[in-house]
Amino acid sequence: MKPNTKTAVANLIREARQELPFQLSLDGHCEGRCEECAFKLLEFLEMDLSYWESRLKRGDTPSLGDVHALASDCRRVYEILQVQGLILPP
Repeated sequence: MKPNTKTAVANLIREARQELPFQLSLDGHCEGRCEECAFKLLEFLEMDLSYWESRLKRGDTPSLGDVHALASDCRRVYEILQVQGLILPP
């Protein structure tokens, strides 16, 4: 049985926080390409995850589109960090 959208978003948040290196210190690693900057990508995703945590606490119900968008953002950030060597392949 598939989870409802609230459970799906909560599971995505939990998995992202476990798998992505939010604690990573990237001081001095700026390469001048902001669109693929690991620090900025993690900062963006942290804001997105916090936003959804607060919405879930308020009782809001995400749509399937919201679940898809959050999953896509998490996957994109994960793949970029993997290419940059900040996450080891599974």
